[in-house]
Amino acid sequence: MPLDLARLFRFNLWFWCAVASFEVINLLLEVLVWKEKLELKYFLLSMGALVVQLGLTSALITVANRWQLSALRLFLATAVLALCYIPLFNYASMSLWQKYDFHLNLLLGQLDTHALEIFVWAAGFLSFNRYCQQQAQLQESHRLAQNIQQLELQALRHQLNPHFTFNALNSVCALLEAERFDDAELMSEQLSTFLRYSLSHSPDSLVRLADELGAIEAYLTLQKTRFGDKLRVDWQVDEQVKQQLVPALLLQPLVENAIKYAVAARQNGATITIIGSQQDGQVQLSVQDDGPGEQTQTSHGTGVGLRNIRDRLYQHFGEKAQLVVQSLPAGFVVAIALPQQQSTS
Repeated sequence: MPLDLARLFRFNLWFWCAVASFEVINLLLEVLVWKEKLELKYFLLSMGALVVQLGLTSALITVANRWQLSALRLFLATAVLALCYIPLFNYASMSLWQKYDFHLNLLLGQLDTHALEIFVWAAGFLSFNRYCQQQAQLQESHRLAQNIQQLELQALRHQLNPHFTFNALNSVCALLEAERFDDAELMSEQLSTFLRYSLSHSPDSLVRLADELGAIEAYLTLQKTRFGDKLRVDWQVDEQVKQQLVPALLLQPLVENAIKYAVAARQNGATITIIGSQQDGQVQLSVQDDGPGEQTQTSHGTGVGLRNIRDRLYQHFGEKAQLVVQSLPAGFVVAIALPQQQSTS
């Protein structure tokens, strides 16, 4: 993974600033405690050495990024850097102080002390770089998870059964051919209302329950032209909960399931009851039918639509929302409990 150069250069700067602070504190202690005279040229040599090390390690970061050096190769490069830098520093010190005769063995004096700083830097650099990579991986994983979730929501958004749309359009054409123009106009309006709602609201958005119920009413009106008296609807929604915010297209898949497994599956159809109320500080919503019930428990209760609803409820409300699926001897119920979240508009 490429290095986060900006953060690593900042780490490099702060590391050598910290070393410089320790150098200054050490010099002050020598002056105040040991009463030694502060030599300006010694101070400048120490600070200049740290500036050189800052430049060398910055160059090493650039090389590590360009060549994607492993930890082992970085330590080897750090060793080479130390072996090149320390003799030069010792030579500069001897030239400045002129206290010693020049000997080659003095060039490697204090090798362990000076090398320690550079190897501590290398260890800190690798640790910080690993931390940056882990953070980048977490952010990338989070981004990918959000993208996957968004794709799933988009798939749900376009989950509208095309056969339903074609059937509705064919029904409109049949009404026109029968010269039932008022019925055809009503059906066209309801189809337009439902499609506009389905396609203009993303499933990851929150809408007023009143808007969701309006779309469902349009959907049921269209289905009524297909099933006639086989489809019966009982609305039991309290007015005070209609301003509650719910995920878009939350109840429509439940109503669609009830039509598929209860109304269409029985000769005498079924009654779909849509309930909305407030209880114990929560909004209680449910869609139930008086269809076959336990006979359709497997297919009715474990579909993709229900899994999507569970995921979306968790996305918006976490553990505060619940979905309960119950198959009865004569009927099927899907109940949803949501925390109260009123629309301000």
